[in-house]
Amino acid sequence: MKKIFIAIIIFCFFLLNNTVTAQQPCNDDGIMNTKGSWKKHSDADLFPDKSFPKNQFPQVNSRIDKMQKLLQAAYPEPKGIEAEWYRSISGNAEVKTGPVPFALNALFLAYYCNTYEKKIERGGETGTWFYLWANQLNNWFAEYIKYYVIQKQPVYLLQKRIGELRGYPLYEGNYNRTSNTGTRYSRAIILTRSGQLPYLPVTKKQFLKAFLNYNEKKHLKFMTALEKSMTVKTDEEEEANKKKNLEILERVTPASKLARAKENFLLNYVTSRQKNETSIAKIKKSYEEDMKPARDLLADSLKPELGQPAILDFNNLLEFKEFTAEEKGGRQLVRLNPDYFDMALPKYVPQLLTVFWSWDKGKAEENFKNQLEANFNFSALKEMIDK
Repeated sequence: MKKIFIAIIIFCFFLLNNTVTAQQPCNDDGIMNTKGSWKKHSDADLFPDKSFPKNQFPQVNSRIDKMQKLLQAAYPEPKGIEAEWYRSISGNAEVKTGPVPFALNALFLAYYCNTYEKKIERGGETGTWFYLWANQLNNWFAEYIKYYVIQKQPVYLLQKRIGELRGYPLYEGNYNRTSNTGTRYSRAIILTRSGQLPYLPVTKKQFLKAFLNYNEKKHLKFMTALEKSMTVKTDEEEEANKKKNLEILERVTPASKLARAKENFLLNYVTSRQKNETSIAKIKKSYEEDMKPARDLLADSLKPELGQPAILDFNNLLEFKEFTAEEKGGRQLVRLNPDYFDMALPKYVPQLLTVFWSWDKGKAEENFKNQLEANFNFSALKEMIDK
């Protein structure tokens, strides 16, 4: 009897909640009048650092909880949206035996107007997220470029810097696009020790050398495999092939034109060896043309401008023709600065923090974004570095 009574209460609560939601007008105003809440999700240890002991997880969790309180303080009363958050230990250290990467993850599920049933419902998917990564140059702020290694360090292409947010450098995140699922925007900020950065600029000279070195190895590997795959007919096989083609020619060519056709065929006949040599020559010529812009710039290695930071777009990163100015979409190429990390600190201490947020185009989502950017206490977050 007690179980039945409890079930009735739960059902009534559910019915009342749906009725309240349904009573809201099915438009933006109704959505914004729908109150949301904060909810803790189960944690996700994604690719945890195996060298990081589980008995130190509470140290990480306590720091993530402080970060979450800053986030919730910036956006305390969700409107037209439900906020959920969870913790994660997200990978191996940037430097061997260095600080462990971990993250605060928060997702925001917006309500929408179900025009078919004419009522407001909560969405099941979202592009509105907030991430706060510790001890990690995340790919959504600094895109890892797997093709190049400079001074034995990984290379990254920073996202485009677009200004400042309350005194902190503001970068465009890598989710800024319109697709069949809608329009999404994103932003990022990196917080470090004052006057220090976890990355160093890659110079133009360093990039050009790395570009040529990578492509030379790639080209050599490709040509070796290509030449191994090529077959060459013997003289006997070539003669047999000629004879076969001449027989076909005789069957399909009028007698009055046959002599001329045979003459042209024999004059223009290309052996398998000649075909292979022509194909290889074309590939080599194309490769040399592709490498020419980088080689020409590097020809005078003493040019002062070669010591300047390498700024380029993604196309020129892989198929280099020229360096690209920032106002034309160029982004700075950097490499990891291993000296940034203090190896004497415990591994669970945050030494750098990357804040990333994305939002879908919608009234509730944009309200979250506006409150976050206006209210989030980046200074209090920065105080957590090295602590």
